[in-house]
Amino acid sequence: MLAGTLGTFTNTANICVYLKIGLSGPTNICFFTLSIIDLLVSVGAVLNQLTYNLPLSAMKLPSGAPVSEIGLGSLFTLYPCLGCSAWMTAILSIERCLCISAPLKVKEIVTSKRILFLILTMVAYQSVFIVLPYVYTGPPYNVRDRRRPLYFSCSYSFPSLICFFIVLVSTSLLVVRLKKNVEWRNEAAKQSNPNPNDSKELKAARSVVAICTIFIVCFTPNVFLFLMSLLYINFTTYDPVLGNLFTILYALSNMLQVLSSAVNIVIYYRMGTKYREVFNALFCQKRFKKV
Repeated sequence: MLAGTLGTFTNTANICVYLKIGLSGPTNICFFTLSIIDLLVSVGAVLNQLTYNLPLSAMKLPSGAPVSEIGLGSLFTLYPCLGCSAWMTAILSIERCLCISAPLKVKEIVTSKRILFLILTMVAYQSVFIVLPYVYTGPPYNVRDRRRPLYFSCSYSFPSLICFFIVLVSTSLLVVRLKKNVEWRNEAAKQSNPNPNDSKELKAARSVVAICTIFIVCFTPNVFLFLMSLLYINFTTYDPVLGNLFTILYALSNMLQVLSSAVNIVIYYRMGTKYREVFNALFCQKRFKKV
């Protein structure tokens, strides 16, 4: 609940800042889209906690349906959005890896139009699994639809697992390339003035590495749960031996994933000079005037 509330405010601030900065490059487009997705994740988490648990869950809507149905609906939106967040992090890591590894060719490979196409394709795919649970196929209505685990796997489990390993590999490569570039820049600085554009690219790369590291840490419990479920089919809350472990890991996984959607603002603010300037101008102007 606290992480979701925090994420609602921080991602609203991120969206305002990136709209002010402008969406002129692929990296800014990715950061802006990730902020929108993380905002949806945070709002979905807050709605779920408010309406799927007592005392609100015991109340009735004017239609007669329990309020808990809102919490259930927020879950159908939350997990596809988490899948979108995983895709966006993977796109960011690959884009920044190409910027460092092939700086001369990256502008031809990664363009704003191609990034937008990838984002729209990703959103269209994930949106299908937001709509499918509400497709009415006739009576009798069954709250425990057997197709929902399939929707869950296609919209969240498989995408997040694939993206996890993409981010893991690309981030590792990015870290190695960053070390080499820093060494090269230190040598070049001794002979001539360093190129400010190189410094800007390195800062952007470090920001992406930090975001990807948060993603890897926060999604590790979820990947472990999914892999364990594939290896041991009975790894559920009903298992007499591993049921408690599943419950703990599932709760930890949900908490960490919502938290990961809330803390990116720290990375943007600490590592982005332009972001920091615009953020201070938008939200800290009155405080600075008083000082």
